[in-house]
Amino acid sequence: GDLDYYFINGPEPKKVVERYTSLTGRMPLPPLWSLGYHQCRYSYYPESRVRLLADTFRSKRVPADVIWLDIHYQDGFKPFTWNRQRFPDPAKMIADLGREGFRIVCIVDPHPKKEKGYYPYDSGIAGNHFVKWPNGAIYEAPVWPSQAEHNPGPSVFPDFSRPATREWWGSLHADFVKLGVAGIWNDMDEPAVFDTPTGTMPLDIVFDNDGQPTDQREIHNVYGQLMSRSTFEGLSRLRPNERPFVLTRATFAGGQRYAAVWPGDNTSDWASLRQSIPMLLNLGLSGFSFVGCDIGGFAGTPTGELYARWLQLGVFYPFMRAHTTWGTPDQEPWSYGVRYEAINKRTIELRYELLPYIYTVMHEAAETGVPAMRPLFLEFPEDGYTAGINDEFLFGADLLVAPVLWERATERDVYLPRGAWYDYWTGQRFDGGRSIRVPVTPEVLPLFVREGAFVFRQPVVQNTGEMGGQPLRVLVAAAQRSEASLYEDDGESLDYRAGKYAKRRLRQEQDDRGRSIEVSAPEGSFRPRRREWTFEVLGSGEPKSVSVQQGAGAAAGEPLPRARAGRLVSIPGGWAYENGIVTIKTEDRNEALHIRIED
Repeated sequence: GDLDYYFINGPEPKKVVERYTSLTGRMPLPPLWSLGYHQCRYSYYPESRVRLLADTFRSKRVPADVIWLDIHYQDGFKPFTWNRQRFPDPAKMIADLGREGFRIVCIVDPHPKKEKGYYPYDSGIAGNHFVKWPNGAIYEAPVWPSQAEHNPGPSVFPDFSRPATREWWGSLHADFVKLGVAGIWNDMDEPAVFDTPTGTMPLDIVFDNDGQPTDQREIHNVYGQLMSRSTFEGLSRLRPNERPFVLTRATFAGGQRYAAVWPGDNTSDWASLRQSIPMLLNLGLSGFSFVGCDIGGFAGTPTGELYARWLQLGVFYPFMRAHTTWGTPDQEPWSYGVRYEAINKRTIELRYELLPYIYTVMHEAAETGVPAMRPLFLEFPEDGYTAGINDEFLFGADLLVAPVLWERATERDVYLPRGAWYDYWTGQRFDGGRSIRVPVTPEVLPLFVREGAFVFRQPVVQNTGEMGGQPLRVLVAAAQRSEASLYEDDGESLDYRAGKYAKRRLRQEQDDRGRSIEVSAPEGSFRPRRREWTFEVLGSGEPKSVSVQQGAGAAAGEPLPRARAGRLVSIPGGWAYENGIVTIKTEDRNEALHIRIED
């Protein structure tokens, strides 16, 4: 057929991505829980194993939000079924885990078994929903149901290029929704077929193609996208005011409208760890913001060091999931001894501390198409050196992540683009436009904050359901002048589309007498629960005084008392100066806020 060419003349790389995603679509704002830590393997079963996993997370105080179920939860690997010996009461298990702050995501593959009496097959035959040979016979082939322990058999394949089939497939998720399943994992959706040279369907298999019949040659590359579309639209109909969560390993341009993406089975080696960065950066440039790789590697067994380093990098995958294959040793954060358990716990805690920033960046990605995980050149296109860097990246505009990617490393080189940068952990200032050498230990993830940044943080929580009312800690990297926005909403519903969100605009400015930090009153009708603000200003000298003014029409700022840094926790408001960092604590009244730091 015809080829259509689109020429996007930037002029900047970021504008190219914005305009490309205005053509192909943008990621919908994901549910907040999906940005937490996910634990998966092939497979967690029976129910007692799943409950033990959840209990271990909570008893060890390792934060987590999601447990995933691979194909062994099913009856004979048949989609939309439960093995009632392994999972006798899924609804009760899901409800019990929900009270512990866990959500369940289930795998659903596009290969219903050919079996009379099995509803997806019977209803699919009745509705003419399966792809066919050119002679009109339904195409059958072996996939997972052919490997079932009892009564194995071939599969048939939905024709997702047909609108009625997409609607039918989406409706099959109704029982999952009733049980409380939070999200759906679409796998094997290339489509994968066993025992064939190509690993997929023959090229002459016939598809409806929205009423313009064609064959596998045209549909193969969009089959996975059409499946995730069917799933997303089905969940949207079944839960009309909840944000669907779908994960896919096969998709096409524009598929970001329907699903997060992981690139499939990787391996437990250092090369795969390094490869994940350019792979995910390229996906982001192609419109896919909600992406991540299997932490620890799927095939094989990582060492404690490799798993810990991968988890540190995974903090800054937009989708953070550990996953491993059948028959491998346990691959949980505590599986590698006491030292690595402590390191891995602290790593996952960092993810949860940064969730206010991560959620704001993901909202930006949903609004603009600019990915959360960014190559350096996207923010610094004038710096030609950044175009060749694929072992470090930015999360949002302001956090530079330089993960440790080599075994037994004791140091790594980090390129800092032009401008000033601050070490996230120590507050030390560095001039950019050059490389620096950073010493590392197994506990260290090199992380830098851009001059002028506002990085939104919170205390450690065990799951995203505990975030409401937590103090908001804002890391401010001093600059002559800068601005940023904080985005918040209820994290689950679509009410934000009707204005039920809160957007606060933050601004800092330096003058001859000191520094001002301004926070606007919230835009939108959502109001977070009552909480405290804590501002930590890097790169500022020791102040003479600090004052706070609440409300747009309030009188001149009220002086805050000075306290020792350790005392700020126990007083309602005050400020401290220690190790080059000014810390200011005050109440958030959901009003305009003005802070004045006098030098």
